[in-house]
Amino acid sequence: MVPADFLGTTFARLGQITPDPADTYFGLVFRFAGPCPSAGEVRERVAARLHKLPRLTERLVARASVQWEPDPDFDVARHVGTLPSHPGVLSAREILSGAPDPARPPWGLWLSPDDDGWRLYYLVHHARQDAAAALSTVATLLGDDVDPATPVARRGRGWPALLPIALDLLRTKLPAPPVPRVAYGPGRAVAMEEVAVTTLTDIAAGTGATVNQVHMAAMSAALDRWAPRQEVSRRPVNIPVDTREPGDSDLANRLGFMRVGLPCGAATPEERLRAVRAAAGRRRTARYRRVWAALTRGGGSRAAGWAMRRITDHTQVAMTLSSIRVPAPLRLLGAEVRDVTAIPWLPPAHACFAFFATYGDRAALTVLAPEGAPDPAELVAHWARAVHDLHHTHAARPEVGTSA
Repeated sequence: MVPADFLGTTFARLGQITPDPADTYFGLVFRFAGPCPSAGEVRERVAARLHKLPRLTERLVARASVQWEPDPDFDVARHVGTLPSHPGVLSAREILSGAPDPARPPWGLWLSPDDDGWRLYYLVHHARQDAAAALSTVATLLGDDVDPATPVARRGRGWPALLPIALDLLRTKLPAPPVPRVAYGPGRAVAMEEVAVTTLTDIAAGTGATVNQVHMAAMSAALDRWAPRQEVSRRPVNIPVDTREPGDSDLANRLGFMRVGLPCGAATPEERLRAVRAAAGRRRTARYRRVWAALTRGGGSRAAGWAMRRITDHTQVAMTLSSIRVPAPLRLLGAEVRDVTAIPWLPPAHACFAFFATYGDRAALTVLAPEGAPDPAELVAHWARAVHDLHHTHAARPEVGTSA
């Protein structure tokens, strides 16, 4: 057995307390033109390349400690399947068709015919991978002769690594209005909306913001319409940050979290973007990347656990906004990918998880929400409208200044 690292342990423990085991799975959906390959063809390709990714043959064992152990009965056929054609977006629960088998490695690929082509779904337990690792895994298994990076051993750091974000951590202890609590039910609803990438890049070019900052500014307006919080001026959300450094493994969890206060109330699109650029600026994000990179290298689990609990405290934060940029063009199984969307997971007590993905000329937002939360279809529609409002306000008018 191999002991799980800090992030693997964290996500495994979250999976134990979530009301639905499928909630801890997330993934990516790739769309293609042309005829759909057979499951047998894909199984042969995966089997031929599995030696590059031996961790995919390990199952998760979460008892007194969290460990990975080889599946003695590993069979590629159990991990490559098919789905019936579906015109909309699917949640992890719908893809898994029930509880995942804990005796098997926690990942899978599914093929599905589409109206004018086909789709490839990849799901994985968050204890095994983050979004960047999921993308690298699919590219290694099904891409054009892709080899994963050889990881470089690094030493973690403990409590001293927290110094650059110490003030932020102290602020999490200040009194704050608690997140409104709802008795969420077992149901899950998922929705997706897309906009042209050029709409986002036009705004970014005209303001000096990043595309992700533009997305978050639009989300601040969308969340105000979807779930208003009139008692606060800032809505705290979790933002995952990728902590990969040169030589790091492409195939493992390499992330941390940063809390960002999105503006609430009657803020204009311009004010929202300005506030987001300050709260999620490049320098602050880089600071969090360095801190979490130092904490999660194996030497600072106690400090990392304390910081994780402070930043993601569910009494103060009930939403996560994640993102991934997929480089284009991408070829899998000899075919060029037409577009990519994300499949969100759902942390316990969350009102929603929003997953933003960009590929080529398309940006897509997928939102997963539990029963009892407002309809996620309304949230993604509000987001698309807010993006266009920002474009109308900012795209043609350059703004002076740089992000914090």
